[in-house]
Amino acid sequence: MHSWQDVVLAVSLCAFNIALVPSVAGKQKPRVATSLMTAVFILPQLVALASLHLWYSFTMAFINASLWFTLALQRHRQIRRK
Repeated sequence: MHSWQDVVLAVSLCAFNIALVPSVAGKQKPRVATSLMTAVFILPQLVALASLHLWYSFTMAFINASLWFTLALQRHRQIRRK
């Protein structure tokens, strides 16, 4: 059985992930430093969520970090093309 805290955190992270999709799909990207720092700062949260066995939240946070890393990579490639 999953805790209510896991569900609340997972739902809010899922909403945040959905909100990031237009940035990943669109042409305008945030700065590399912003995306990279955000992704890196999520990594300790992943450790904490796993240690608390909040697996739904862990999964959504992992997806969130992946989206931020994707944005950083996309922006980096945009800069290199110019």
